[in-house]
Amino acid sequence: ERIENAYNSLKEEFTAIHQELEETNSRLKKKVAELDVITSYMKNILSNISQGLLFIDLNGDVTTYTIFAERLFGLPEANILYRNYWKNFDDDAFGFSMRNALATKNAPSLAYTEIKTKDGNKRDLEITANFVIEQEKKNQGDDLIVRRMEGVIVLVRDITDIRSLELIAKRADRMKELGELAASVAHEIRNPLGGIKGFASLLLRDLENNPEKKLYAEYIIQGADTLNHLVTSILDYSKPIQLRHQPISLQSLIKEVIETAKADTNLSKMIHFVMNMPEEEIKLSADIDRMKTAFRNLIVNALQAMPKEGTLTVNLSVSDSIDIEIEDTGKGISKEHLEKLFTPFFTTKSEGHGFGLAEVLKTVQAHGGDIKVESELNKGSVFLIKLPKHIRIN
Repeated sequence: ERIENAYNSLKEEFTAIHQELEETNSRLKKKVAELDVITSYMKNILSNISQGLLFIDLNGDVTTYTIFAERLFGLPEANILYRNYWKNFDDDAFGFSMRNALATKNAPSLAYTEIKTKDGNKRDLEITANFVIEQEKKNQGDDLIVRRMEGVIVLVRDITDIRSLELIAKRADRMKELGELAASVAHEIRNPLGGIKGFASLLLRDLENNPEKKLYAEYIIQGADTLNHLVTSILDYSKPIQLRHQPISLQSLIKEVIETAKADTNLSKMIHFVMNMPEEEIKLSADIDRMKTAFRNLIVNALQAMPKEGTLTVNLSVSDSIDIEIEDTGKGISKEHLEKLFTPFFTTKSEGHGFGLAEVLKTVQAHGGDIKVESELNKGSVFLIKLPKHIRIN
């Protein structure tokens, strides 16, 4: 009887414990489900933010790596997540020493750096770093010690487009000031210039029987015409562009400009021409004359940069934009000249007024596009024109 009573008591205790375990297991499953929802929610947020986010713990292991960061660096999550930071990144990849930051538990709040993507494009990055430092916490009622994760949160923002817009805004401000100044100066020059040419023309007529002095008068007229052409260019540049849109074939336009450039007897015959263009015709709605002038300026400049021999390459492609790349193997452009390249009156040539590239920029921007240049001394230059796809005619 005692054994039976003990067995029944043990059975009841076992049933109670089993029921308690079932209830605990049910609560645990509910908590796990809630945790899964929260985890999924956080992943969705991190996946859709327009910044790259990484978390590197004190051991140097990357425990968070978002989709934006994956696209930016071109490194898949499988190669980064839960792996050592230095296996995939340089120590100063984010503009500061990650090794020193983890050792001192201190990172600069703001840094800037530049990366080169797999397709060869350079991107400017703004880095925000914050350290997560947590103390040990002991749960009340038990001896469980919870050690929080420590490390550095790195936010990566691509500011390439912002920098480009800032540069365009600065150029626009300079162009506005220069245009207003140029217009007023040009009018003041043109009035006495007309008098100079008029009196020189009278001298030319009176000196008909004196060839030597007549030649001097011709020089005066030629100089006046040159100045008048410069004044006209200044006035035209200061005015807003009025585009006359017409359907054009981009391939045909570029080929026509290149054939015209080849006919220039002053250029070297040792220049090799390479054209990489899609077979499908790319038709645009654009100002034919201005586009033709812009490409002629770029191509002639590229050819003049190769006085003896070289290769001129024109690449045409369509992705998110219509890209026209003009590359030469000439003498290149120094870094201090690159920023001034599209400024009126700036030129490195012994002849010319420095309006060619300024007009190219103005024409491209009037069509909603932009132009960039990369150059290296004694290796050559690359001019890249990006035109918006909406000017394409389907």
